[in-house]
Amino acid sequence: MGLISGSGSLTRYQVEGAPPSNFMEEYPMRIARYAFKNFDENSLEERSTGWVNIMDIFDGRFMAMEYLKEPFIAMTFRVDERKVPQTALRQYCLEAEEKVKELEKLEFLPKSARQEIKEHGRIQLLKRSIPVTKTYDMLWNITSGIVIFGGVNNRPGDEFSEFFLKTFDLHLTPLFPYAIAAKALEKEGISPDILDGLVPFHS
Repeated sequence: MGLISGSGSLTRYQVEGAPPSNFMEEYPMRIARYAFKNFDENSLEERSTGWVNIMDIFDGRFMAMEYLKEPFIAMTFRVDERKVPQTALRQYCLEAEEKVKELEKLEFLPKSARQEIKEHGRIQLLKRSIPVTKTYDMLWNITSGIVIFGGVNNRPGDEFSEFFLKTFDLHLTPLFPYAIAAKALEKEGISPDILDGLVPFHS
């Protein structure tokens, strides 16, 4: 979901810990290591994830450290997923099974043969399938340690948190409204305990 191109839902995180003092030297190597890579023509993987340029989801090279927009690191978390439609797989298997039975003059195929045909069909169709791309923008304020992620659903949020940890070796903690309010009160020297007595407002 684009944070730059328009409005959208988002999740805030707090980074636990701080970047290393040499992050300007270390992070370019880490980001390059986990930059997005397209599926290899012989790959059997169903998902590919990685960082891309927040201004161009087809650019994962970061030749000029385009992600550094001080005090922010701004990138897009790209997820490509490809699936084999079950209807197409069934059709493939039916046609392949009929051909084998005709060639070998069999009335029925053993289960092992049908399973082999199914797996072969899944591989062939997977290689020909077109990936579905989803993108989630990420803005990380290195000074405050706040990360804004362009998504609210649990699965992409969890996957993003794990990928962030893998890339930067830093954990993320979701910032819910209560936690944000408590943090703001503490900054003003006010005890966040006053939030405990709040109840939802009903008009």
